This record gives sequence, C-alpha cells and structure tokens, in this order.
Amino acid sequence: MSRVRLIATDLDGTLLAPSGQISPADADAVLAASEAGVVIVVATGRPLRWLDVLAPIADADPLVVASNGAVVYDLHHDTVVTSHALDRALIGHLADELRAAVPGLLFALEEGRQFATEDAWAHHLPDASRSSDQEEAVTRRGPWTRVLDECGDVVKFLALHPDSDPDELVAAASAVLDGRAEVTHSVTAGRRALLEISARGISKAATIAELATEHGIRAAEVAAFGDMPNDLAMLEYAGHPFVMANGHPALLERFPVIGSNAEGGVGTQIRRLLSVGMMGA
Repeated sequence: MSRVRLIATDLDGTLLAPSGQISPADADAVLAASEAGVVIVVATGRPLRWLDVLAPIADADPLVVASNGAVVYDLHHDTVVTSHALDRALIGHLADELRAAVPGLLFALEEGRQFATEDAWAHHLPDASRSSDQEEAVTRRGPWTRVLDECGDVVKFLALHPDSDPDELVAAASAVLDGRAEVTHSVTAGRRALLEISARGISKAATIAELATEHGIRAAEVAAFGDMPNDLAMLEYAGHPFVMANGHPALLERFPVIGSNAEGGVGTQIRRLLSVGMMGA
C-alpha cells in the first residue's frame, strides 16, 4: 500500500468538531503530519469568509480548496490563487429551468467574500447555527433578476427548497443541468435541501488532483476525509479514503469508516497512519 504524501480533509462534519472548531487533538495530528512532510489540503464547500476556523492548523501552511473546488486560496497571504466562475448567462438559463422543474426554489449567488440572495432567502436559511453569519455576509438582496444582473464572479450558485429531500432534489437538478454544471449538496436528510452548483468539471476532487500533480503526488498517495455527498468525488479519487461515522449513508456504504467528528476521527486516523510509518514525504 502506498505511503500518504497528501491529506485532503473536509471541514464541517469532518475536521471540525460539533462546536464548529478544530479540536486541539486534531490540530496536533495535522501539524504532526505536516512536520513529517505531508502536504495538507483543506477541501471545503465553505466560502472564503468562513475560513477563520483554520487558525489552529495555520502553521501546517495548508492549501485551501474552497467553494467545492471553485477557489484555491492562499491562507497566509489572504489571496485567491485560482478561481473558476460560472457564466452569468448560464446561471440565468439554469435558474429558469430549475424553477420550472421544481417550483418553490430560492436562489443565491456565492462570490467568495460576498453573498447575494433573493428576498425570501432569509426566511428559509439552511442552517440555523450559521444564520447570523449568512445574514452578515449578504451584500445584495432583492428580486432574482436584479441579484443576477448585479453579480460579479460567481463561484457557486445555490438553490434552496424548504420542503424537498436533499438527495431527491439533487437527482431532479442533475436531470435539468444535464452536464452543463456540477451539482451536489452537503446536508443530511431532514435538513433544508440546498443545492450547490459549480462550473462544469469543477469539484473538490478535480482541484485536489491538480494540486497533487503540481507536487508530484499520485492519487494512490492521497488520504481523503469526508462526510457528505460533496466529498464523494474526492473520496473516489484518493487512494486512502475515509468517511466519518457521522457521514451520509451513501458514503458509509462505500468507504472505510472512522470515528465521528465528535470523537476526533480525523486526528485519530492520522496518528494511526503516522505510527505505522505510512505517512510522510
């Protein structure tokens, strides 16, 4: 079995504890892997404005893949290295078709540091624990046509439905998009369904693969940690995939399962790999 030379880890539900922070034990494990020569990649659906949680592992100089692969961010220099934006005209066409297929959808546009929503979005926020953060981040709010007309570079197009099952909504949206864009989600059943739509060919896996190639690292030498459908391609790509015990059922059926994020599963698995000499440059 190949040694691990790159770790790619999701944040929410994975490296982050239920408190929303990286535990000291997990941070120590990540820093130990970095000291052993392992490249650390944080791969998250989060936008740039929600990356302050990385402070405990900043000394590992992690590469940050944000917005489901659409953005590569230099944490130390606070700069965007690469960005893959959605075409505005395409967003408009997709929005019309999605709303026709699934009445009741609400739309928002993620620009990394700015967030624009339809007026009604605030009444159906997908995550109550982040509602204040989302409200503070909203820089434009209004009718959908105006929100779209005034947008900048959109790295993620979001569609929220207050009543649909997340998995069923993704399936319906996939049929509508028909390969013109990528769609996934990062919520569990029983939560408000939130589609996350990126430019065609953009995913955590695609961007991680590019970074690995730049470092001369093969997929077989990558360990990946995740918990939700937006981590699926990343886990399929990695030679050492690990799913959190609190993960989505579709992932739990396919990949090796480790401890939950409440149990520090990522840190425990990193220390296990370090102890048997499977991790390092």
